[in-house]
Amino acid sequence: MTTAYYCMGGGLGHITRFAIFCRHFTLRPALLTNCGLVRSGMIKPDAGPIMIPDEADSIDLDSFRTWISNAIECCRPDTLIIDAFPGGILGELCDLPALKGIKCIYLARILDLSAYQSRLNGALPAFTKIYRIEQLGDEQQNWLQTLQAPVEELTLPYNSRPVDEKSYHIELPYNCWLIVHSGSIDELEQLWQFACQTAEVEELSPNFAMVSPGKKPEFLPETVAHYNCYPADSLIEQADRIFSAAGFNIMQQMKGRREKHLVMPMKRALDDQFLRCRLANQR
Repeated sequence: MTTAYYCMGGGLGHITRFAIFCRHFTLRPALLTNCGLVRSGMIKPDAGPIMIPDEADSIDLDSFRTWISNAIECCRPDTLIIDAFPGGILGELCDLPALKGIKCIYLARILDLSAYQSRLNGALPAFTKIYRIEQLGDEQQNWLQTLQAPVEELTLPYNSRPVDEKSYHIELPYNCWLIVHSGSIDELEQLWQFACQTAEVEELSPNFAMVSPGKKPEFLPETVAHYNCYPADSLIEQADRIFSAAGFNIMQQMKGRREKHLVMPMKRALDDQFLRCRLANQR
């Protein structure tokens, strides 16, 4: 039996979820991804083969459908696990002939449903199972029922990840407030200002640190440590407070430690971090 995993989307969220899902189910599937950090070699997923579209393959919907079809034909999976976007990130999986005879499983997390549905033009894959991996809004939950597949709750084990040598050899400063984010420089600066303003309001003087891909942002003072490591589990464990956006992974990871987690939801094209934050606050 051969399994492939569809893992398209920006940032680190999709590829992080891929790693945790595969570890949970002891899978080593073929991986279809456009993650820039996989492309650059910074992240080396435990998968085989790994298929990454070129820029020309992603230039428009037709080109991307062709690439996806060829990738599926290349690995000939019995099962395709589709992360986050049931019809593909652009709608490329709708009415896709290459999926005929393939068992499709959908990992359902929060979507900006109206924005996502505007990308769909055709029938979604016929799913044999849906894993709901977080609480959804009522509208999306009702839509999920129309897909006519059994829905199973799945809580991914974010607190049972293997030791990462890089982060586990880093010791944070005493009383450290850590900013964790893999987004743009502008978003990193917003989180930095959020952390500074929180310290000012509370009349505290913590040590600050930041973990994010790439080089240290220029706006950070020299006294603030910056770490370019992935994953950052050890740093998160050591920190006295965590400042982040409201992406799926960090919200799952911090679910049992909400007292030290301060969240600034960010606007996303297909995710709804504001809804995720509201639902978390209702629990």
